[in-house]
Amino acid sequence: MSNQSPKLVMMRFDPRGGWVKPSDEKVQVEGDDAPPRAEPTVAQEPAKISAKAITELGESIVDVFNSLKLEDPRLQAWEQVNSTIRRMSDKLTEQKLLEDRLVSVKAEITGLRSLATELVDSAYQNEVEVHATSKVRVQVAESLNKQITAALKG
Repeated sequence: MSNQSPKLVMMRFDPRGGWVKPSDEKVQVEGDDAPPRAEPTVAQEPAKISAKAITELGESIVDVFNSLKLEDPRLQAWEQVNSTIRRMSDKLTEQKLLEDRLVSVKAEITGLRSLATELVDSAYQNEVEVHATSKVRVQVAESLNKQITAALKG
């Protein structure tokens, strides 16, 4: 009466041979001679990835899972992952454009500040010249007033 069910074994996908049963042998990956990298610490900042690279990553994830040809509707979740990654890529591109525009606007503001300073200086110099001319006119008028008054009295 011992009805033993066969032991379930998780298959693995070998790119060179398709689905295979796991074995005790160690799989050697090309370029695996490098020492293992240290795990990033919490204090390290994640590497900046371009929007294009993020989009390509999302598409490659979908391609990998589509190439497995599994007819499992749950795998559609990877389409959602790809869609979200694509939206994030679009937002990163938009952020870059806005940052570039902000740099441009700051440069314009700096230029306008310089122009305003020059215009204020020029207007001040004009006022100084007008004031100096007015002083000379007052002096000339005062002198003429004295001369004409003296000539008319005499």
